[in-house]
Amino acid sequence: MTIVLRTLRNIGWRPVASYFFLFVIFLVLALLYNYGFLNLWEVGALAFTFSAMPALILYNRLVSPLKEVATIAQDMAAGNLDQEIPVLAQDEIGDLARSINYMARRLKNNMDDYHLEKSRIQAILNSMSDGVIAMDSWGRVVLINTVVENIFRITMEASRGKSILRVIRDCELEKLLHQSLETGKSIKKQIQIMAPDPRIYRVHVIPLQDAGEDRGGVLALLRNITEKKMLEEMRSEFVANVSHELRTPLTSIRGFAETLLDGAAEDPKVARQFLEIINHETTRLSRLIDELLNLSRIEDPKFVLNRQHVEIGDLIKRTAEMFKHRAKEKNVALKIEIADDLPAIQGDPDMIRQVFINLIDNAFNYTEPGGQIRVGAVFEHGELKVDVQDNGMGISPENLSRLFERFYRVDKARSRELGGTGLGLAIVKHIIDVHQGKVQVESKIGKGSTFSFSLPLGGPDAGLNPR
Repeated sequence: MTIVLRTLRNIGWRPVASYFFLFVIFLVLALLYNYGFLNLWEVGALAFTFSAMPALILYNRLVSPLKEVATIAQDMAAGNLDQEIPVLAQDEIGDLARSINYMARRLKNNMDDYHLEKSRIQAILNSMSDGVIAMDSWGRVVLINTVVENIFRITMEASRGKSILRVIRDCELEKLLHQSLETGKSIKKQIQIMAPDPRIYRVHVIPLQDAGEDRGGVLALLRNITEKKMLEEMRSEFVANVSHELRTPLTSIRGFAETLLDGAAEDPKVARQFLEIINHETTRLSRLIDELLNLSRIEDPKFVLNRQHVEIGDLIKRTAEMFKHRAKEKNVALKIEIADDLPAIQGDPDMIRQVFINLIDNAFNYTEPGGQIRVGAVFEHGELKVDVQDNGMGISPENLSRLFERFYRVDKARSRELGGTGLGLAIVKHIIDVHQGKVQVESKIGKGSTFSFSLPLGGPDAGLNPR
């Protein structure tokens, strides 16, 4: 009996009551027919009438609400979780509607949490400086971040689900990904990716493991080390150049000193000649060390300019006075052309003076006797522009782009003969850079060169070290 009551309670009392009502009606009709109060047609008509009434009630209270529940449930399954099933009765259909509405709310909350977490992960990936590529076990792209999109000029939407080689179009990187996928081992390698521009990347490929031991794809991290490699090469080249530049005068000094010790000092004429050479090489060596220290000081991130108001016209005239004797000795005309309305700028006067010294000295070194050097200064377009022009031998186009590199010389033999260190123009560029200016050069073979730099007029913050 208890089991029957529990079963009826689970089914609900309304369906049971309707079935019991129909049973009573049919029993009464059967008795009336048996005692002859009704004929067969009357029994059939009354049975149909009494059956239609609960059927209509059942349709309105059960079938119609179930159709509405099914329709709204299908919309929810399609992703429209903002709607709810109206609950009009406190019966089994109402309980079903409330359960579906509760499930929809929970599902919507879970979906909102999922989208929020997905957005956070995507934001983290896009804020990374490294490129990220995720690939499934079939070699298809699952995810890429903004860095990879920029590297290969692709989009996440167009890449998802495609073969990795169709997306990145780089055989070496594709080979690394598939090698890690097949072996299940992490791989680290430095590769060069050519498209769209040649770049060097350190690639770390990591296998992704699903539950158990099945391989579930790979994740690749791409770090751009192009600049680092360039700096390493520049550092190596710089050390080699410094070693060479120091070795040359030291070898010369040592050779002549040994010759003097071997007996050449007994001859006053030879001894004086050798001592003059040693003095010349020592001066050149001292100058090289001084310029290396100056360059190191300018490049120091902690370096701060001694900002002052600088009258460029007066600074050019004072610097030109230093070269008057040399101009007369070499028979080179040194002309100064300064506009009358030059404003003062904010800058370090000693460093700007060093720029003038290096540029004018460079012009003298490559201007033949009888030539001309012109130093001009004008104010235009809100900037102070200075030109140092000569009509010397000129510079070939292939050398122009490297003139401001350390130790780069167009004519190495001539430069060493004149005592040059190969650092003068590099110092010029760094000084102008820390003054937030620009430097450039124009030249034609046989017609001379023009070195120009521009400095901002500036205010209280002008001339700050950009680093």
